[in-house]
Amino acid sequence: MNWSTVQDVSDHEEMNPSCRSTMEDGHNAVDTFGGVEGQAFFAVYDGHGGRGVVDYLCSHFEKNLLIELEHAIEHERTVEEALISAYLITDIQSSKAGLLVSGSTAITCLIQTDPSGQRSLYTANCGDSRAILCKKNGEVKRLSVDHKASCEVEMKRIEDAGGFILRKRVLGILSVSRSFGDHSMKKFVLARPYIKKVLLQEEDEFLVLACDGVWDVITDEECAEIIKEAVHEKKLEMSALAHYLVHVALDRGSNDNVSAIVVVI
Repeated sequence: MNWSTVQDVSDHEEMNPSCRSTMEDGHNAVDTFGGVEGQAFFAVYDGHGGRGVVDYLCSHFEKNLLIELEHAIEHERTVEEALISAYLITDIQSSKAGLLVSGSTAITCLIQTDPSGQRSLYTANCGDSRAILCKKNGEVKRLSVDHKASCEVEMKRIEDAGGFILRKRVLGILSVSRSFGDHSMKKFVLARPYIKKVLLQEEDEFLVLACDGVWDVITDEECAEIIKEAVHEKKLEMSALAHYLVHVALDRGSNDNVSAIVVVI
């Protein structure tokens, strides 16, 4: 595929059959998102308790985001507000669709280009799927927040709402403190995302989105080093970068489904 918004995109996923009997991840990468030149969308969804919510996100989240982006233009709302609305609306819809048991974390990135050519990157996440931005000088910027039950801020929020944390899990059940779905615990496990906006610059080289199957065994800095090694030393094709990253995670003993998207900025 020839990309117009970015230089290239690589994506890959593995069920990891030695540790998992089902594949509960989903991901997508779209150029000219919504038919808008210079706009691209990327997402990694990491399900738990079944694929129900992941499949719903793959079918509905992008449609809802496009609707909210249109509303943002009409009503002078920000892109950040549109992203929050898309997350919350999709979560409510998944409940009405009867998806009460399964859940999913999410990391989504939206790139928009203004008339001057300046590209803005909007990242939104709930749960522990993560995105990082790797610069040519080796600097790494994390674009998301891991919403874990063990996080002090999230723990206080849950306890203030009348819940509790047991064995670093919400109500002793769920290790993430924010997600789509998980509606039986929705009072405590929110779908409201963390949002971050950055202006892309010439020194930005790679954007990486991945589920915790990657981040459990690879740090942000190691991820950047792995990608740079693949490009500059192993001379891998850009289309192979995500495959390489996923298999490094598997070789390091990841015991989860493993999914990643690598965007060459």
